[in-house]
Amino acid sequence: METEIEIKFFFNAHFADELLEEISQHTVISHKNQMLYNVYFETPSRALRAMDMGLRVRRIDEQCTQTIKTSGRVIGGLHQRPEYNEPIDGLQPELARFKSKIWPENTNVKELQEQLEPLFSTDFRRLHWLLEMQDGTLIEVAYDCGKIVANQAESEICEIELELVKGDEAQLFILAKDIAALPQVRLGNVSKAQRGYMLTEGAHFEAKSIDLSDLTAGMTLQQALSVNFQHGLKYLQYNENCYLESGDFSALVELQKSIMFLHQNIHLFKEAGISFVGCSWVEDLQWLARSFSWIDERLVFRNLLENKSYYIRKLPKLKHLQKRIRIADQALPNEEDIFNLLHNTRYCNFILGLTEWLIQLEKTVQVNEEVISLVTFSEGVLTEGWSKLIKLLSADALLSTEQLLPNQGLLISNLMTELSLGNVFDFEKCTKYCYPWLDIYQGMMELSMLDAIYELAADEDEGEIQAEYFKWVKRKQDSLLSAIEQSKQRAVMNEMYWLEPEN
Repeated sequence: METEIEIKFFFNAHFADELLEEISQHTVISHKNQMLYNVYFETPSRALRAMDMGLRVRRIDEQCTQTIKTSGRVIGGLHQRPEYNEPIDGLQPELARFKSKIWPENTNVKELQEQLEPLFSTDFRRLHWLLEMQDGTLIEVAYDCGKIVANQAESEICEIELELVKGDEAQLFILAKDIAALPQVRLGNVSKAQRGYMLTEGAHFEAKSIDLSDLTAGMTLQQALSVNFQHGLKYLQYNENCYLESGDFSALVELQKSIMFLHQNIHLFKEAGISFVGCSWVEDLQWLARSFSWIDERLVFRNLLENKSYYIRKLPKLKHLQKRIRIADQALPNEEDIFNLLHNTRYCNFILGLTEWLIQLEKTVQVNEEVISLVTFSEGVLTEGWSKLIKLLSADALLSTEQLLPNQGLLISNLMTELSLGNVFDFEKCTKYCYPWLDIYQGMMELSMLDAIYELAADEDEGEIQAEYFKWVKRKQDSLLSAIEQSKQRAVMNEMYWLEPEN
């Protein structure tokens, strides 16, 4: 068995000369130019996939090799996957050649063999370099250009893979940062096999909202920190892929939530005494948050215009109002701006920096016992955050827009804390506790929509039309504030589930 440790980038073939120039700056031990033909096999019931395995037969020249890859893991663009390789004759896999220990218990290998059928193929030209870095570290660089073919559908391959052959893992990241400086490059956390499965099934990336991090009460703070940052990074990159594949704006909304989740975890674990001094990726994360700060404004405009402007359909001069909203939206970043941001070297370096930090964190041995448990820590931050918000919102019986919206940031922080720590206690209780607060959050979002209409009305020349706009906004606000008040009453009456005694 071998374990691949590699960093993958998605690349633009137009900049191949820049890649070759970058490679030439390093000590090249060897260079190859090969055509690789690959066929991936599965059973009709997707039995291999159910076992988190992928089966590939690769032909290079006249030599064929079958490979089983297990799930491994992906952090950022770093892929770590155990794989098993066996030489075979021809393109038909022979499962009996693999050692029996690789299969899950009670696997009927013979039956599996009989059900195998080709699923998709990946054929690409690989330019391959073996580089010698400092301290004798050896890194393979592979530049792959070709296509994935499945069910008469095709998808292009243009990737750079850096694989550690021998030596210091840190050198892998040093080289990766050099590659990150190339034009239109971004880290890839989706393998060729994953893309092949999606192409076969006609599947597409769909925006996915971040859920509760998979913590358990018995974890140390350091383990919880690692799990949470990997969780946030996974959703960040997933929704990045989704947007670049589909152009779906909702993927950017979810990407921004992942950024907020990561930012909140820095705040949380600083409170626990964990230092982020020297972590350049923290500043990059703050830059990224600023770079996407316009998302909320565009979301307001999109909500006002959706379903043929159903929300504002009764307002006079509707077409004129729609035009003004579209003009305001057009002043925000366009598709090209977003594409450039997601292929920005600083964005790439942020993911690389966070990934390297997480890898090093896992290798760090805790010398001293922690003075506080994860449960105690979670109880403290949840109590402090929600108590502060409840106190602010309980000051008046019926809150105004001016009182509610300034507390939107604190509400979001508390909801991100729930996503970070809620599973330390009970998933269902956490979800139930958050329901009325999520209603309040949605109400705040609608208040922002009304604020946008109010600002547009303030610039209206016709006094009669302006008055009608203001009247409509006031009526909507009053109704909405009444609904928010009901949600607030339910929210503040909820028992803090994390303080409930265990049964």
